[in-house]
Amino acid sequence: MNLKLLFRPRKLAAVLKERYEVQSRFNRAVKAGVQRFKDDPNYRPDLVPAACAPHPSPEQDDSLILKRIIAAYKKAKADQKSASETFNVSYEWLHIYERILGPVMRALQEENIPELNRMYSNFFRDSCSQGLAGYPLEIQRNLFLPDPPLKHRNILLVDLLHRFHLWKERTENRYTVHDLVSPQIGNPYGHIFDGVFIRGGSDYHHYYAQFINSLLPSNTKGTVIELGGGFGGMAYFLVRDNPNVTYVDFDLPEALALASYYLLKAFPDLPITLYGEAKFSSETLSRSRIVMMPSFEIKNMLAGAADVAFNSYSLAEMSASSIREYIAELTRCTRGHLLHINHNRVSLVKADDFGIENHNFSLLQRRLAGWTVGLNPTSDEFEYLYQANPPA
Repeated sequence: MNLKLLFRPRKLAAVLKERYEVQSRFNRAVKAGVQRFKDDPNYRPDLVPAACAPHPSPEQDDSLILKRIIAAYKKAKADQKSASETFNVSYEWLHIYERILGPVMRALQEENIPELNRMYSNFFRDSCSQGLAGYPLEIQRNLFLPDPPLKHRNILLVDLLHRFHLWKERTENRYTVHDLVSPQIGNPYGHIFDGVFIRGGSDYHHYYAQFINSLLPSNTKGTVIELGGGFGGMAYFLVRDNPNVTYVDFDLPEALALASYYLLKAFPDLPITLYGEAKFSSETLSRSRIVMMPSFEIKNMLAGAADVAFNSYSLAEMSASSIREYIAELTRCTRGHLLHINHNRVSLVKADDFGIENHNFSLLQRRLAGWTVGLNPTSDEFEYLYQANPPA
């Protein structure tokens, strides 16, 4: 008897049942969200087509920026080969990673500037940002239709209105909607709040930028390191609103290239250092506002050089050994606070078990992050704030 054939139908049935349950919970969450926000003045399904229509930035010659990014990327890829598994894409994900990011990886390696310009100028709607920005592609395809189905309009509105109200609550209404405005780099989409177009995700990025700024020493220069900076959304608000901060992003070369594009475009007049343009040193930190480094360079960061370390979600996606190595490096580099948001159930290692306390750090705050609760009431994403203890 072929046991594989015997058990395959049961496994398939279990998978299909789980998918059905997940979709049912999602549908119920959207329905409940519509009831919650139906009287909100920003619940405007009629505005979704305009908010999701193309928002391209003015056409510019980005060849100088792209040449810098290409040089940094190629050096990072060459040096990444000699780094440990922690600082490379793990073999389980390599095929998916290369399949999704294959076109942008080829364009970077082949120095195809026209193709890079096409993808990066449209990155919110291009697969080059998959996992770093925006909704899953199957949702995007419906939102970008001339007349999006009401179901998908409601998915967008429930999610963004929940986040918007959480942002106002967490910031205690200290800011206006205008504080969420960001450059229309990469052809973003979002919603129109109180008559102002706001890129989706801006509330999350702005909140954590202000949280981090509140942890920095006042009126003196501070240094923030982020492990996995995405496309640079949080970094934009952090640097925009604090003239005394130096921001360092440690990430995989592909993500670093996209974030470099966004931040170089957003801050054309600021001193920004890419990998290979200067030795990663205290002198480089002192003369730069933004430093973009491949993740393996975290080992060259001086001990205690950062006031705040930040991570959003990516630690929980790693193996146990990678988490241990990154936590050891983050705590070694940080003299002040470590703030992170990660899964505490759907992950190989629970965020509660990262072991940060074993590195002479004390937990100050643990709470449900709450940003995805609008569409996922069972969200397991928690926010953790640690502080370094004084040396013994």
